[in-house]
Amino acid sequence: MNESECLRGVRQASRLQVESRLVVILKKEPLAKMNIIDYFKTFGYLTVEEINFAMDFFIPEEIKKGAFYLKEGQVSNKVSFIEKGLFRLFYQLDGEEKIMLFFSESQLMADYFGFLTETASIRPIQALEDSLIYSIEKRNLNKLFDYSKNWERIGRQLAESAYVTSVLRANRLLHDDYNTRVKTFLEESPSLMQRVPQYMIASYLNMTPETLSRVKRRIKRTGDVKDTIHNVKG
Repeated sequence: MNESECLRGVRQASRLQVESRLVVILKKEPLAKMNIIDYFKTFGYLTVEEINFAMDFFIPEEIKKGAFYLKEGQVSNKVSFIEKGLFRLFYQLDGEEKIMLFFSESQLMADYFGFLTETASIRPIQALEDSLIYSIEKRNLNKLFDYSKNWERIGRQLAESAYVTSVLRANRLLHDDYNTRVKTFLEESPSLMQRVPQYMIASYLNMTPETLSRVKRRIKRTGDVKDTIHNVKG
């Protein structure tokens, strides 16, 4: 065996040892916490030690349909991973509810503006279904990002992702016509069309429920996104 083959063998053995240790550690945790780590690992590499350090920070919470995760006037001091369920972030304008975001499974949830500025929220977050979430307080999230370069890098990636998402949504509302908004929603969030009341989807897309119904009928006639639209009522 030459030197390069020997080094490859050592690296492979080391990798297998790390992976086996990771499996042992994660098997001690609820499946949901494994899902949290899988989510974070989409943003960057984490060692076994870095994963183990994070585990105890995530606290399970069950939130019933209709209950508020965050009420207007509260200061948001946590970020939550949604294991099961569905939420809406909204605000009131002239007595009418305007929906800004939906949060569903395998997403992080927060009122990010209130969370970052530590100011009272004007945008409550409410459960639309019975939900299970895992929450981490801001002080513990900061501990994670201070713990290692990998966690710091993931924190930066999360912030960039949240910013890009908000800009993309704003641009779509400014520049996309009704037809494009509905088609994009159907393509990117097909399950939400089944789970969310149509008037809420209309609010999210910044159109009336009547316009949403009309656009859906037009899309159905033309055959665009047909696998989804054929199963949607309204």
